Amino acid sequence: MRFVQRHFLSFFLIFITTAASAQTVGNLRIRKDYRGNMVDILEMMSKDMSIRFVYDKNHMSRYKGSINSQEERTINGMLNMFKSVWEMEYHLSEDGYIFIGKDKERLDSLIKSKSIEKVEVKVAEKKSKEKLTPVKRNFTLSGDIIDKTNGERIPYASVHISGTTHGVSTDPNGNFTIEKVPADTSTIVITYLGYQTQRINLKPSKENTRLYVEMEPQTQDIAAVFIVGRKDDKALQQYTGEHKMKMSPMALKVLPNVGEKDIMRGFQLMPGVSASNENSSGMYVRGGTPDQNLILYDGFTVYYVDHLHGFYSAFNSNAIKDVQLYKGGFESKYGGRLSSVTEITAKDGNSKKATLGGEISLLSMNVYAEVPIGKKITSLVAFRRSYQGYLYNKISSQYTEEDSEDAVPRPQRMGSSQPTSYFYDLNGKITYSPTKKDIVSLSIFNGTDYLDNTPQFKFPKNMPAPPDGSSDDRSITMDNSDYSRYGNIGGSIRWARKNNEKLTSNYLMSYSNFYSTRDQTRSITIKEDGVSEKIKNGILEENSLVDFSMKSDWKYSLNEKNLLEFGASGTYYDINYKYSQNDTSSILNKANKAFLGGLYFQDKIKFLNNNLVFTPGLRASYYSLSNKIYIEPRLGISYLLNNNLTLNAATGLYYQYANRVIREDVMSGNADFWILSDNADIPVSSSKHLNIGLNYDLPNYIFSVEGYYKLNQTISEYTLRFQRSQFPDGSAQVSEQFFTGDGYSTGLEFLAQKKSGNLSGWISYTLAQVKNRFPEQSSKYYFAYQDVTHELKSVLIYKFGNFDFSATWIFSTGRPYTAPLGAYTITQADGLKETFYAVSDKNTFRLPDYHRLDLAATFRFNVFGSIGRQNAVSVSLFNAYNRKNVSSKQFQLAGNTILESNINYLSITPNVSLIFKF
Repeated sequence: MRFVQRHFLSFFLIFITTAASAQTVGNLRIRKDYRGNMVDILEMMSKDMSIRFVYDKNHMSRYKGSINSQEERTINGMLNMFKSVWEMEYHLSEDGYIFIGKDKERLDSLIKSKSIEKVEVKVAEKKSKEKLTPVKRNFTLSGDIIDKTNGERIPYASVHISGTTHGVSTDPNGNFTIEKVPADTSTIVITYLGYQTQRINLKPSKENTRLYVEMEPQTQDIAAVFIVGRKDDKALQQYTGEHKMKMSPMALKVLPNVGEKDIMRGFQLMPGVSASNENSSGMYVRGGTPDQNLILYDGFTVYYVDHLHGFYSAFNSNAIKDVQLYKGGFESKYGGRLSSVTEITAKDGNSKKATLGGEISLLSMNVYAEVPIGKKITSLVAFRRSYQGYLYNKISSQYTEEDSEDAVPRPQRMGSSQPTSYFYDLNGKITYSPTKKDIVSLSIFNGTDYLDNTPQFKFPKNMPAPPDGSSDDRSITMDNSDYSRYGNIGGSIRWARKNNEKLTSNYLMSYSNFYSTRDQTRSITIKEDGVSEKIKNGILEENSLVDFSMKSDWKYSLNEKNLLEFGASGTYYDINYKYSQNDTSSILNKANKAFLGGLYFQDKIKFLNNNLVFTPGLRASYYSLSNKIYIEPRLGISYLLNNNLTLNAATGLYYQYANRVIREDVMSGNADFWILSDNADIPVSSSKHLNIGLNYDLPNYIFSVEGYYKLNQTISEYTLRFQRSQFPDGSAQVSEQFFTGDGYSTGLEFLAQKKSGNLSGWISYTLAQVKNRFPEQSSKYYFAYQDVTHELKSVLIYKFGNFDFSATWIFSTGRPYTAPLGAYTITQADGLKETFYAVSDKNTFRLPDYHRLDLAATFRFNVFGSIGRQNAVSVSLFNAYNRKNVSSKQFQLAGNTILESNINYLSITPNVSLIFKF
């Protein structure tokens, strides 16, 4: 693994005064076990055994593990383990020094540096004899963690005391407070995803010192992409041990992509998050649906995350600083969703200098700017827009026409169309720090998609005379609409305050608006002998959701064993949904307003020398449409069994009040829309979670297994199952109904990962089952639409100089679907004929198995003085062996016969992108 930048080398030398020959040192017996970070281990061995180690601190601090006195036995045994497991090189000098380097070249540099720095060594030896006497013991330490290159505050960084399990995480503003620090000579270790580990040696002082720590981004090659562990700070994604995963958006470029780096697609490569649904960037987490995932962007809720029919998410990774996903059993401070939570923190902007960066691909252009305004204000603006090139049109065509050998041709339309289609998103943020204790920020987001496929008609100037001899003074005009527009606009104002060393507060006011319009209508006006007749048919569907929220969150450190979190929130909802056919048939028209208020409290309690952590919590919510109070107890447990093995468990009760209900349509395919629980057609949904898992974390490998069970109650579905065939006048009648049922999801997730070396990656496997039951449809449980029984995912990354080569392979069993079995026609008393469909039992059929290979090669380079090879050219190949994966089935009626066709996912597709930063 390359951990050190080619042109930068800092050496850390530890010397002990006792000299010994190389043979004597190598044969020294290790008489005790050591665990922890390798720098800590070597320091302790130096003191215990009077050994002189010479190594690169920045390199060695990347590793953690254990030295077993029964296995390694001697120093030679330990060094051989370093070489076989971590591919390190070592040398025992005649004067008793042990040199450890990451490769032969670095080892030689370390050996040469010893003779050059003899004076410094003597000084170090002298200082090592001086024992620092602590001035303060069991004191409280606070500080701020920021990015050294741009001044960004770093949220959720790990801060712990070396040699102990005592530690905390920074808050969203990069602040931390640790109580009961043993002494002011302790060493503080700070780690964060994508940054070099910082080790701060405290100095004795009578004054209360506040740390101001600047962390440097990793400028070396990133060897691991997905980490299930506690310590590796070089990962693109990391599992924190509390059913929570985190991602570093800056490292997404190493993975294959089609046009855009995408945080949601990155999460879909994790175990427990389905990856086989190409037309939804929303996440299906442990059997849940995308609407059951609470997505927070700088505190406000985003209700729709899709771009380009769901192929991409609406989040620009260049505007994002941190992303965390709670896969289940999330804490009581989060409410309103059944399945999972995704918390996104946007960048504040560079506080040290103005920067400009972006990305150009075959799909879109993406640019961002960070500008400091004075010393107390930072700003960021990011804009992305697609253009209708080869790649965009290829993806878009998957959703406007069949791509299948056995597809049934669609009926030819009159006229021709020139589709106009695009998406764009805009992110902006201004952060103001009036004092050292206060931060005020304004964040905005706007993501929009538009598709206009309206055909153009041309009629002859002279219409032929009617055959019945009537007047030929007749004109026909036709107005057509075939367009869709959807998106999400949102914003928030946040005030964060560090009241004192124990108490912090956050106040938030936010607004979010989801909107969707689909207009597929045709209006024909016939004018004859001065009399006009207008015929209108088609479909008009409109959905809007307005969310205005206010909330306050407080965090109080009661003592070193108890961290209290509590708060209150209030949300005003205004949701409208209208679905109509023709000019008179309004099939569904729902409009509701509601207030949701909530209170929560939780306590993170540490036991057994901080190895056992309990997090009990309680949430209480009042919902105006049901006029009820909903109580949600939660409990999380984390137990460090030993230095390598961690047990995690969580359980809780969750309620959801705003739902994206599936509208079942067996002929054209399912759709969905947002609607409020109204205590009538749609009750409030609930879910009970139980998760338990084990993580075995070795220095070079990780093995993980986790099981979960979720019981969902009072979930809703809407159906348009029976409908009359279209008549010349465009009329149609439908039978529609809301169904209420229950369901469950259960599964096992396995992960095996190699996280270091030039070749790294992982293999994950998920065995799962998702079933629902709606009594109106069936008395038995049936497989839900999102059920995927088996899913296997593999990711490989290979480093070669400035090149990154990566491959991802995904396999999953097919999703279930419902199919019409036939049709029959009944002649009514008035002579009209009505056609009905006979359908199969719910979701008894399955699509074919899904599998896909994606490849990518990335070359990183410097231009114009940029640091850390932040510029890159990437070439990727999506669906490399051109598998025809089926997205859905479509059915058409021919007489009383049902014709079936496949709608396929994207075929083999190349892409080239350029990433730049100045």
